[in-house]
Amino acid sequence: MAFDLTIKIGGEGGEGVISAGDFLTESAARAGYYVVNFKSFPAEIKGGYAQSTIRVSDKKLYTTGDGFDILCCFNGEAYEFNKRHLKPGTVLVYDSSDFQPEEHEGVIMYPVPLSYLAKDVMKAYITKNVIALGALCGLFDIPVQSIKDSILAKFSRKGQQIIDLNYKALETGIRYVRENLKKTDGYLFPPAKEPKDVVIMEGNQAIAKGAIVAGCKFYAAYPITPATTVGNYIVEDLIKVGGWLYQAEDEIASLGMALGASFAGVKAMTATSGPGLCLMTEFLSYAGMTELPIVIVDVQRVGPATGMPTKHEQGDLYHAVYSGHGEIPRAVLAPTDVEESFYLTVEAFNLAEKYQIPVIVLTDASLSLRAEAFPTPKVENIRVIDRWVYRSEEDSEGKFRKAGRFLRYALFTEDGITPMGIPGDPHAIHAITGLERQENSDPRNRPDIRTWQMEKRFKKLKKLLDEDTERFYEVDAPFEKADVGVISWGLTASATKEAVERLRNKGKKINALYPKLLWPLRVDILEDFAKRCEKIAIPESNYSGQLATIIKAETHIRPISYCIYRGEPFIPKEIEEFLEYLLENPQLCEGRLTPADLYGEKAYGLI
Repeated sequence: MAFDLTIKIGGEGGEGVISAGDFLTESAARAGYYVVNFKSFPAEIKGGYAQSTIRVSDKKLYTTGDGFDILCCFNGEAYEFNKRHLKPGTVLVYDSSDFQPEEHEGVIMYPVPLSYLAKDVMKAYITKNVIALGALCGLFDIPVQSIKDSILAKFSRKGQQIIDLNYKALETGIRYVRENLKKTDGYLFPPAKEPKDVVIMEGNQAIAKGAIVAGCKFYAAYPITPATTVGNYIVEDLIKVGGWLYQAEDEIASLGMALGASFAGVKAMTATSGPGLCLMTEFLSYAGMTELPIVIVDVQRVGPATGMPTKHEQGDLYHAVYSGHGEIPRAVLAPTDVEESFYLTVEAFNLAEKYQIPVIVLTDASLSLRAEAFPTPKVENIRVIDRWVYRSEEDSEGKFRKAGRFLRYALFTEDGITPMGIPGDPHAIHAITGLERQENSDPRNRPDIRTWQMEKRFKKLKKLLDEDTERFYEVDAPFEKADVGVISWGLTASATKEAVERLRNKGKKINALYPKLLWPLRVDILEDFAKRCEKIAIPESNYSGQLATIIKAETHIRPISYCIYRGEPFIPKEIEEFLEYLLENPQLCEGRLTPADLYGEKAYGLI
């Protein structure tokens, strides 16, 4: 029987809830298991409810599942948040020196005085989270050495005294449960296996690493939740490769700086969230007009306005695809998990450089914090595309020079792509104003030149669609005619994969398509997929069903949209039950549904 265990830790922000989850995640990976960690915390610097959910298995994981097997509550607030999800067979480990829970039929409860042990025994309240880890180790046989290895890795720079303090806290928790509690549940962590060749990364960390592998040498930073950590993670690697991180005075300036670096011949990136992307829109249009390669990471969060800065949503797709004054070619990519966050960032730079367009990477608050163990990338095998730079010695036929002038925006190419000139090259002098221009970059207002230049710019998307899109469509369609086909993007796709797997195990005919390139769309791939399905369903974490609306506008597909907008991602159970609802109601072929349509008043008690 497959091993599959989910542990949820909840408590007050600042108590080490997130760190405890990180230690468990690292421990599971060190023990040779698959692991996924979902984190959530409040917008306040300290205080408010924080949680970390860790799922461990001996098979590949897509999500942290529908709930938890073990709940560890650092305080009464964490218990109040989660008590409705306690069900027979689950385990509650709680701080008995802070609160006393209600009786729950069939729930195994283990009282551990975490606060007392930290304050009065350890004389260091800061060790409460590690004492809790010790309690979990003692109760469920979590490999202690793996936890110690993680503690050593985290605190090695702080000295042996800090390491020893945490080792002692871990042993305090283990000793307490073994001396004072009788184990009555059936949950046990299996023995450690041979460690896999994996790395453990958070989503934003994977983006930063992917950018470095792609050759990024300039990062423009302006802090905004939940995108700030992209800059935190990238800065040390940038320094190692001779690059620069520069903190701008606002989001507008950050994109302006990145575009300046790109003009100077350097691969450049910035990261922001929805409010920042709104501010960047004018420079986004400028990037399209000047044909400057640039990568913009948008870590989506709940909007509009300030919304819920630390919470999940997929609400920026319209903005990424359509924003700007006038029209420009662009590409929009969306990873479905942490591993893809790494590889799609490399792809974003490749598309930006090859087609000289802005590329937006859409991730989200939950994915930015989610931690996964995935196979160590073989960097030497990753394809990296460098930009096409004009060199006069290679232009013997004078294709890109006329009357002694460099033709940065030459019109004769079939694909609209022309070499870039680097400042300082006397043979490649040109301007990059935002004005419409003729081939040598001089401003012009003539109707014919305007028409030709617009067509030149958009030729690139045709080439992109022809050459560089099929690999971005993950088609999982084993049935010639499925009862339902589901199209899912971003983090929602991870929950969808698990839901589809469950339904197929029940004998349901479900096909699935997971697009990673959301713009431009491969209409033929989408419509070919739809022809093999009786109906199309698209679950999304936004109010209006944004991908469903775009697909409806661009294709003949008339999908059924399923929307949540609560600030938390889908769990697999929701998508599973949504697809079952469609199977049970064959008359539903188009429209928009929400959980209220399926569950009524109970809809908002699922998470």
